[in-house]
Amino acid sequence: MIFTLTMDVLNSILTQAAATGVLQRLMARHAVASTSLYADDVVVFCHAHPDDLMAIREILRVFGDASGMRTNFAKCAALPIRCSVEQQVQAMQILDCRVAQFPTTYLGIPLAIRKPTAAALLPLIDKLSRKLSTWRGSMVSRGERLAFVRHVLSAMPMHILMAFALNKNILAQVNRIIHGFCWAGRKDAHGGQCMVNWARVCHPLSLEGLGVSDLHHAGIALRMRWLWLQRTDPRWPWALLHLPLDPDASAMFRVSTT
Repeated sequence: MIFTLTMDVLNSILTQAAATGVLQRLMARHAVASTSLYADDVVVFCHAHPDDLMAIREILRVFGDASGMRTNFAKCAALPIRCSVEQQVQAMQILDCRVAQFPTTYLGIPLAIRKPTAAALLPLIDKLSRKLSTWRGSMVSRGERLAFVRHVLSAMPMHILMAFALNKNILAQVNRIIHGFCWAGRKDAHGGQCMVNWARVCHPLSLEGLGVSDLHHAGIALRMRWLWLQRTDPRWPWALLHLPLDPDASAMFRVSTT
């Protein structure tokens, strides 16, 4: 709790710096928060101008002196977005840290200017496949495999599904791994081993299904939540931003709310 409150102070300092002109605003019309915080991982967004970079470095130094939470720039990285080579060199010199390449992956989610490609989502397939070793499928009962599917395999893609929709090819590969392990104990299964239609398996227990998450519809519901929060609570730092949601989530939100 103390850590969270301390990082809120850093966000307030950066917001005040933008309000007073020390830093350039990220958006011309709105004051948008310039930090993203998760546990002990902090991202600061700013323009690539030398004055802004020097101001960021000084703010972090003063914040570290006051809080004791000093920034180790040797472990930090600057990720230029649509910056020239000269701006990248300036960032490396002023911040005294390495320059990483963008697009990148942050908290397990690929970050890019455009929608992530199928190649950028292949690590999700690899991660699911690594979870399935041969002994896990061959030495457990079908009921235990079902529990593993419901609570582990189906939960692993949810983090990405909260951010954006998986393309059909990647979603099909994920579902193939999940129902292959459920029926056959390995990452793929042929038609004769699939005892029940997968759409029925994804029905709730109350509707005679097995309670496995339907990843397509679960993803729509998760992404609709951002639209709901944006509409009902403007205090969120991203509330004024345009949310790049998929058409299915936007259409469902429009017909479900007034």
